[in-house]
Amino acid sequence: MLRPTLTVLGALMLAFLIACGAYGLSDVAARHAFDVRASYRGVQTLRVDGGDGDVRLTAAPAGSAVAVVVHVTEGLTAPDRRVVRAADGILHLSAGCSYVFSNSCGASYTIAVPPGVAVDAHAGGGNVDASNPTGPLRLSSGDGDVNALGIRATNVTLQSGNGDVTATFDRAPTRLDASSGNGDVTLTVPDTTYAVRASSGNGTVSDQTLRTDPSSPRSITASSGNGDVTIQAAGVAAR
Repeated sequence: MLRPTLTVLGALMLAFLIACGAYGLSDVAARHAFDVRASYRGVQTLRVDGGDGDVRLTAAPAGSAVAVVVHVTEGLTAPDRRVVRAADGILHLSAGCSYVFSNSCGASYTIAVPPGVAVDAHAGGGNVDASNPTGPLRLSSGDGDVNALGIRATNVTLQSGNGDVTATFDRAPTRLDASSGNGDVTLTVPDTTYAVRASSGNGTVSDQTLRTDPSSPRSITASSGNGDVTIQAAGVAAR
């Protein structure tokens, strides 16, 4: 009885592999990419769930609309893209692919954000990048890097599960929380006094260029499970 059973199981496995291969070839043959553009006025809070795609945030002129470009890739399946607007000025964008056998399904965002809009952007597997943000800011990624440059927001949270976290500030933050499970955390802030809590499970911690004071109203909390943590004052040599 064992040999016939194994033969049947082997035949089923072979048929499954052939079907997966045929689907994969058809998926690649059907693959195509395009951009979808939209703009939204009156946004006070922007929430983005980018799934496994990248999220890139850029600065828009004051008084302009939030301008969204979704970079879509489709094969035999298409990403599920959703836009939800709430009456209190919240815009929620999300995109993702639920079909695990497709390598030709994806979506990523490029979003121009005017000054003062609060941003909460997340990617499950992609990178999250922001340039010149001014409103309350929260950026996170499960497996990608988080990069933010020219930050003028005063309340900032940056998180990555397995990627690096890098940020530079043009204006001193009131509260900055930055963490990574397995990556490096590198922060460059204006030269003023901060209350600092920095730690790493298996890496090094460097903050020698900072002026620190536990009673400062400006706080920085930075941590990594397995990476290095570096917090430096812009334009200041090691003290």
